[in-house]
Amino acid sequence: MKKVIGLMSVITIILLFGCSKQPSSTNDVQNGKPLIVMYGDFKCPYCKKVEDNVMPKLKNNYIDKDKVKFQYVNLAFLGKDSIIGSRAQHAVNHYTPKYSLQFQKLMFEQQQDEDKQWITHKLVDQQIDKLNISQHSKDKIKKDYKTKDSVSWKAADKDKQIGKEHHIKQTPTVFIKGKKVKDPYHFSSYETLLKDK
Repeated sequence: MKKVIGLMSVITIILLFGCSKQPSSTNDVQNGKPLIVMYGDFKCPYCKKVEDNVMPKLKNNYIDKDKVKFQYVNLAFLGKDSIIGSRAQHAVNHYTPKYSLQFQKLMFEQQQDEDKQWITHKLVDQQIDKLNISQHSKDKIKKDYKTKDSVSWKAADKDKQIGKEHHIKQTPTVFIKGKKVKDPYHFSSYETLLKDK
């Protein structure tokens, strides 16, 4: 019964997002490469565990070698300040996509108590300033993530919508080629799905 419900859920999600420009966990591949979709929140301590223990290997073995497509969906649901980080990541990804994962890493390095409101414009700006990008790009990113109805605001809202429509209730939740990673804390779980034909 669980398999039938799961299959029906996947089919429904595929139909809902099949024409979407933004990748989602329903796509098996994107541009001929396996798609990894990671749902998280910069304030989530368990997401930081994935960032620290899995992402370096995933990045070195797959992302940097262009063997996969990777998408981080920031659900921004662990406090009012979470949305600031989500918008900033979308702005970084929009203007300097090659630095998106570096920004993600920097944000997780700053993580504090999830019940505390620690994601501020000042903290985010400091992380943006650490990126090896032009001052012009930094200024565009900072302006975009702070401007209502900007590209990054709309993308952050879309992430939250995708999370709700996919019924993602906890983070981290990871999908590879449309299949949920059972144990997102161990790299071997990712490799199993990536190597699965």
